[in-house]
Amino acid sequence: MFILECTYHGEKMKLKSEKKLILWDLDGTLMHCGADGTRALNETFRKLYGLEDAFSKAGIGHSMDAVILDRIMESNMLDKSEIDRVKSEYIGILDLILSKNPNKKILPGVWELLEHIDGSENNFNALLTSNLRRGAETKLKSVGLDQFFHVGGFGDDYGEKWDAAIKGIREAEDYFSVNFEKENIYIIGDSIYDIECAKKIEVVSIGVATGWAEYEMLKNKEPDYLYEDLSDWKKLIQKHMWK
Repeated sequence: MFILECTYHGEKMKLKSEKKLILWDLDGTLMHCGADGTRALNETFRKLYGLEDAFSKAGIGHSMDAVILDRIMESNMLDKSEIDRVKSEYIGILDLILSKNPNKKILPGVWELLEHIDGSENNFNALLTSNLRRGAETKLKSVGLDQFFHVGGFGDDYGEKWDAAIKGIREAEDYFSVNFEKENIYIIGDSIYDIECAKKIEVVSIGVATGWAEYEMLKNKEPDYLYEDLSDWKKLIQKHMWK
C-alpha cells in the first residue's frame, strides 16, 4: 500500500494514495480488428506445419495465447521446443494481416480517455490482455495506440486472465513507483471474462458493450459499472474521478 505521511498535532498520520490504475482489455475494448489474430494463428500453423484451421480443430475456445499455442502444439504432436519460432512467425503474419485490414479501428472515446489519463499525474494506463505481449504491441501499433502503454498483464504465461492481471499490477507498480489500492484499480473490458477477472482479484469492474458480448449479457454478470460504449468520455472522467 502506497502511504503518505503527514503530521497532525505532533503525531504522524498515514494517508492512502488516491492514484488510480486503469487496466484496459484490448480486443473489443480498445480496438476492433475482426478475427485477424485467429487468421494469423491459422496461417502460421498452415505455413510451418501444413495444418488447416488449427485454432478451431484444437477445440480450445477463448484462453490465454500461451495456452492456445501449447494446446495446438500438443494436439498435433508438434515439437514444443519450436514454440519461439512459431511465435516469431505469428507476429510477422499478424503484422502483415493488420496492415491489409482497412476496417480495423479504435473504438469510440478510447483515444480521448487514453490521452487524458496519459497526461494526468494521478492516473495511469496499463494493458490487460490474453494476447502475447508482442502480439498486443503489434495490434496497438497498427492503430497508433502503442504510445499509451508501457506495462501490463499479457497472455505469455499459463494461467487465467486474473493471473495476468496480478502480474500486470505488480509490473505497473514497479514502473510507476506506486502501490495502488484495490478500490483504485479498474479493469475495463467487453467480455464476461473481464468482469469475472475484476471480481476475482477484488478490483473495480467496468463493462463496455463494444465487443462480442451484448449489453444485457454483461449486465447479468453485475459489473460495478456498465456502458454501451465509451463515447461520453468526459462524463466517465468526472464519474470515476480520473482527473
